[in-house]
Amino acid sequence: MKLPTNFSIQDLKNSRFMQTVKNFFNKGAVASFIAKTIATCIIWVGALIPTWLYLLVRMIAGPEGFWQELAILVICAIVVGWLQVILAIIAFVLTFAILVEDI
Repeated sequence: MKLPTNFSIQDLKNSRFMQTVKNFFNKGAVASFIAKTIATCIIWVGALIPTWLYLLVRMIAGPEGFWQELAILVICAIVVGWLQVILAIIAFVLTFAILVEDI
């Protein structure tokens, strides 16, 4: 393959690769990807609040040994476990809806 020896900026602008890149950015694909990523992160941050609450309680309580660990796990599972399951299901549905929105 012979490479061109003299080319202009206009030739570069009209190349097929540059047209593909230009179409990609003009369609808003990058902005859509960033918006979907931020929305998904916000959804999951909100959905994982019960888990963080459990970790905070465990950190504050500082259990020592198996039985104290088990007691904190069981209490937190009963108190906030059902909420975590509900929020996880909602987060999965919303994430799926966000990802397949344009398909």
